[in-house]
Parts: sequence; structure tokens; C-alpha cells
Amino acid sequence: MRIAYCINSICGLGGIQRCIVAKANALAAVQGNQVWIITSDDTGNKLFRVSESVYHIDLGINYYEDDWKSILHVVKGVLIKRRRHEKALAKTLKGINPDIVISVGQSEKNFVPAIKGDWVIIREYHFSRNYRFLAARGFFEKAFALGGEILERFTLNKYDVVVTQTQEDLMLNWRNHKHTVVIPNPLTINASEVSPLENKRIISIGRLDYQKNYSSLLRAFSLVVEKHPDWRLDIFGEGSECSRLSSEIERLGLSGKANLKGVTLDSGKELHDSSMLVMSSRFEGMPLAILEAISCGLPVVSYASPCGPKDIITEGKDGFLVPVGDETALADRICRLIEDAGLRKRMGAAAYERSKDFSIERITSLWMDLFQDLLKLKREGV
Repeated sequence: MRIAYCINSICGLGGIQRCIVAKANALAAVQGNQVWIITSDDTGNKLFRVSESVYHIDLGINYYEDDWKSILHVVKGVLIKRRRHEKALAKTLKGINPDIVISVGQSEKNFVPAIKGDWVIIREYHFSRNYRFLAARGFFEKAFALGGEILERFTLNKYDVVVTQTQEDLMLNWRNHKHTVVIPNPLTINASEVSPLENKRIISIGRLDYQKNYSSLLRAFSLVVEKHPDWRLDIFGEGSECSRLSSEIERLGLSGKANLKGVTLDSGKELHDSSMLVMSSRFEGMPLAILEAISCGLPVVSYASPCGPKDIITEGKDGFLVPVGDETALADRICRLIEDAGLRKRMGAAAYERSKDFSIERITSLWMDLFQDLLKLKREGV
């Protein structure tokens, strides 16, 4: 089976890149498979190891190289480069002649169905369907979100199937779309051992941006340290809100207790040295930080943000879910785990067992079953 992933980039530390590389590597290891990753903007160093069995082709579009110059260069990126991208991708796909084409990136999703070929096309989502509206702030962002939704509606039905990552997203946003299936993200790290859950350390991992809502986490943690001043919070990630969050830490009197640690290339080690993961996101997809945490045996305290945490965490068994923005409840659940080591370890053990449902072997099997079903339907002319 010949499988082609289309994505903007596999350079950088994002969860999407990590997942695509992990799945491509696993699929390429299946006997009889050939796998390609076709990118548009890979000018940097790849931070995740791509198997020698996976073919990587970069089309050299480089959408964002001139965006900083002026709005005219942004328009050029949308109008001119997108057309160049379509032509280059069409030529590449026709040369490969894959059985399966999967659109993952931002730029190609609206024109992949227009490229004619004898293959099955799949649209893979890594956020909930309404992520644009959840992320929008202000009139112009909301207008842009609406425009993106309208444009997408013209192309979604042209895909053979849409793959979303959570049952919650399926029920909330895809009930009227007849060709949608759920396949979650896989684990992308192999924890050598589970955490002993003894260090007085709370961890959070994610971009420092509006989505991750770290100001809310810091306010909740300020309530925690009133009772437990010997515990600390380490946040791993980088992003546009770094300076503002640094100021927030000082304003809340959390200097030395809450720390912005920057990027880590060894999340497994950092998780192993922690006793719980806390997530404060406003919205999610299938958060890798939670998957990685439970694979290391960490209990999770998370806002019940749409969509993702509720598909992974079983309330009261392997973690706690609280309403988005309820900082008092978030602090309370953190304190429960701090104060009750037995509860912390029972939840950690349950979290580790839950992580087995997201093994790369199981997720690869789900994707292979989907590919085979779609190819069978295609041969039968359905």
C-alpha cells in the first residue's frame, strides 16, 4: 500500500508534527507499505527522527518567508504561492501514484480534492472542528474564522472520509457529516519506567499562547502554594505569551515556585521527575501532553476543554476534570493529589493502564483497517 501524507512541515516541536512522524514511521514498518511525507515549508532541522523507510519530499513553497515584510506579501502567500503549491503537489502525487492521500496541513486542505488521481483522499483533523471560533478574539478574527468555515464546507464533502480524534468532537461537530470516523493520536514516547510520584513538582507542557490559558493555571497555582508552599510548577514550552506570563508570575508572587522552563527535547524525563500533569487549555484536539503523562504513570488534572481531555481521562479514576475557567476547582483537585499520596499513586497506576489504549501498534492497526476498508469500497465502486 502506498500512503502519502501532505503537511506544511515536520520541522519544529508541535504535537501534529510529532504524531505524523510517529504514524508514518509505524506505517512504513508494516510489510508491503510505502510511505511518503510531502511538505511545503521544511527549511529547518527535523527534531523528530524520520525512519529511513519513509520518503520525505519538500516542495519548497515556503509560505511564510516574506510575511513579515508587508500585507502584500501575505496576500502573495495566499494567492500566488497556493497556486504554485497545488501544481507542485499534483505533479508529485502523480509521480508517486499513491493508494491513500492524507491531508493534514493548513495550506493544501482546500485543493487536494481538486487534484485528479486514482487514490482515496482523507482529511485528518488535529483540533475540534470549531477550533477557529474557539480561538477567535475580536471582530476580524471571528470574520476570518467564518470565512475559513465557509470555504471548508465546499471541500469537506469531496473527501472520501474525515478522521477526527475524539468521540466528543464527533458528537458535537460531525453528526451531520456522513463520512467521519474517530482515530485518536498515538503515544509518541516509550516511557522506560513510570514515575514514583514523589517529587513535589507539578508539570505542564504546551505552547505559551492563548489556547493553553496559562494565566488561569498560574492563578490556580497561587491558591495551591498558599497551602503547599514547598511544591513547584514547571511549565515547558515557548510562544508569544512568554514575557506576559513572566510578568504574571512576578505579580502573583510565584517567583521561584512557578517556572517557565522553555522547550524540552526529553519530555519523558521531565514527566518521570514530576508527580502530576495539569492542563488549563481553553480548547484542544487530542493533547499529546496528556497521553505522554499517563504513559509515565502521572495522574492528570485538566480543564474539561473541548475536545480531548474527556476522551482520555476518566473522572476520579486516572485524573480529575473540572469546568474550563474554574480556578478554585482546579486548585482543589491539585491539592487533593498533593495531600493524598495513596490517591495520587492509585490514579497514576490507572493512568498508566489507560495509556495502553493509545499504543502506536493499536493506532496503526486502526489506520490500516480504515485504509483497507476504503480501498475495498473504491474497488467495488461504492
